[in-house]
Amino acid sequence: MRILITGATGFLGRRVVAALAPRHELRLLVRPTASRERFPEGVGFVAGDVTDPSSLAAGAAGCDAVLHAAALVKIDAPAAEFDRVNVDGLRNVLAAAGDCGVSRILYVSSFIALGPTEGAPGGVKDEHAEPARLAADGTVEPHDWINDYQRTKTISDLHARQAIAAGVPLTVLYPGVIYGPGELTEGNILVRHLLDLAHGRLPALVGKAERRWNYVFVDDVAAGIVAALERGAPGRRYLLGGENVTQAELYRLVGEIGGIRVPRLRMPDFLASASGAAMKGWARLTGGVPRLTPDLVEIYRHDWAYDSSTAASELDYRPRSLRSGLETTVGWLREIGAWPA
Repeated sequence: MRILITGATGFLGRRVVAALAPRHELRLLVRPTASRERFPEGVGFVAGDVTDPSSLAAGAAGCDAVLHAAALVKIDAPAAEFDRVNVDGLRNVLAAAGDCGVSRILYVSSFIALGPTEGAPGGVKDEHAEPARLAADGTVEPHDWINDYQRTKTISDLHARQAIAAGVPLTVLYPGVIYGPGELTEGNILVRHLLDLAHGRLPALVGKAERRWNYVFVDDVAAGIVAALERGAPGRRYLLGGENVTQAELYRLVGEIGGIRVPRLRMPDFLASASGAAMKGWARLTGGVPRLTPDLVEIYRHDWAYDSSTAASELDYRPRSLRSGLETTVGWLREIGAWPA
C-alpha cells in the first residue's frame, strides 16, 4: 500500500514508520522546519501539517491509506491550539482522504477520549465506552473536562464515530499510556517521570497508591497499528492497551528494576494542586515544561484501566508485561547515560 502518515516525527510516529517501512510505500507529512533525519531509507516526504488542508490534499493524492497519528500533546498550551490541531486536524484529514478517494483511514486517538474508569463495570472500559455525546446541533453536551487535551481528543473521537456511522472507511485506535525508548517528548510522559524519580527531583508522589492505570510499550502499540492497517475492518475501533497496574505496583517495579529509591511520601491533592499551579506559572515565565500542573493532579485522582480483548481477538494483539517493558526501557536509559549509575 501507499500510505500517507501524519505525526511521523513524534515519539509513537517514528516507531510506526519503522514498523511499516519494510512492508509499504510511505509518504510522511512533516513541517518544513522538522528534521527528516533518522527515518528509514526510501520514505517520501510532503511539506505541511494537519492544519493545512492543501498540504494534506497533496499528500493524500494517489494513496491507498492515510494514517493520522498527529496530535498536540502538551502539558500546557492555549486552548485554541488544541482545537486547531486535534479537532480541526482530524476534520482536515477526513476531508482530504475523502476528496482523494482514499479507501482506508486510521485515526490514532487516545485512552483519554474514553474517560476515567472508576465506576465502570469491574473498573475497566473498552473502545465501546461513551463518556460524552454530541447534541443535535453538533456541539458537545455539557461535560466537565480535566484539560484541553482530554476535551479535544474526546470531541475528535465523537466526530470520528459520526464519520464511521456515515460510512467513512475509518478505523479508530486508542492506545493506553505509552512509554519506552525514543524521543523524550511530552507524549513520553512516563519515561520523563521515571527520570525525575531516578534523579531525585520528586520528593513525593501524587495520587492514591491504589489507582490503576494502563501502561503499554511503544513498540506494541506500533505493532497494533500495523495489524489494524493490514487486517482491521473499516468502521471498527480498537483499544491498544497494555497491563492495568496500580500506582503502588508501578513504583515497586521501578524501584526494583531501576535500583533506585522511590519516595514513600504522597502529597495531599490540595498541596499538589498548589504546587502544580506554581510550577505552571514558572514554566510560562521561563519557557520550560512544568513537571506538575493542577490538571495533571486531577488526572492522578482517577483510574485509567482498559480492556484490549477486541484487538487481541481480531488483530492478534499481544502486548508485553509492564515488567518486561520497564526492563527494556531502563536498560536503554542506562545505555544512553540518562539513568544514574
